[in-house]
Amino acid sequence: MKFDLRQLQAFVTLAETANYREAANRLFITQPALTKQIQGLELSLGTTLFNRGRHGAELTAIGAQLLTQASALVEHGKGFEHHALALASGVAGRLKMGFGLSSFVLAPSLVARFKRQVPEVLVHLQDMPSAIQHELLLSGQLQIGFMRRPQAPQLQEHRLLTDRLVLAVPTQLIGPDPAAFEVERALTRQPLLQMVGHRCPGLTQQIASFLGANRLTGMIQEAEDIQTLVALVAAGIGNAILPRSVSFIAGPDVTLYPLSGPYSEWEISLVWNPTFADPIRDRFLALVRAEHPEVEARPSLSS
Repeated sequence: MKFDLRQLQAFVTLAETANYREAANRLFITQPALTKQIQGLELSLGTTLFNRGRHGAELTAIGAQLLTQASALVEHGKGFEHHALALASGVAGRLKMGFGLSSFVLAPSLVARFKRQVPEVLVHLQDMPSAIQHELLLSGQLQIGFMRRPQAPQLQEHRLLTDRLVLAVPTQLIGPDPAAFEVERALTRQPLLQMVGHRCPGLTQQIASFLGANRLTGMIQEAEDIQTLVALVAAGIGNAILPRSVSFIAGPDVTLYPLSGPYSEWEISLVWNPTFADPIRDRFLALVRAEHPEVEARPSLSS
């Protein structure tokens, strides 16, 4: 059995109008073309769908029984076509993105603006380390990543911001003059807390490189996540080296002092894999490029 959606559309339209001329006009085809489509459908089904009479085209008993299902198939086909066109133009579908602490504020704000443009797109934004984003982008399982600058040549980037290390200190232990606080003394003589390495390998390596370059040691306790680490600092248990972007969760009980020197800064980029065609991703990239021009690459502070 072979028939196509055009034949079903011809069947439904002729049934609605009961007139070949009117049906042909609605379908923007000639009457002979309409007749050919109806005859082709009848041949495929092995039955007669219409009788020609004084009142035009009248449905046969079988034609009347098939009309409801044929109408549903036609509507489903129109819906399929509409959805396919929406996907192809990037105004519908799914967008899966990864982000990390450095883009904790920026990424959701960009998603909110994107959703106002294309409300039918379902956005899935997941917190994950840059190393995991890197793997998923290469395999095509992730469409966009807010992450550290990629190493793989297959991936492209749009540089967004620079994050840096800060020393998080309990505000209660600083004293009356925060400006007089000695960061170097705190790094060498006060307890230093650290997050478990496997949770944020990129950040852990950044901190380890900074400590190594400055010949610093002294970890006494580890925490499973950034929030716990900040809470431990606020409680006065020790200091912690964290990204500057923790300022949005630090609160008044934690004071942040910027660190400088080798391995104290890193760049965060919007990263994607151009190997995979993706209209929705490209629409999001266009929004970001328009609202956030790429920042200039800064001289490396990692060596």
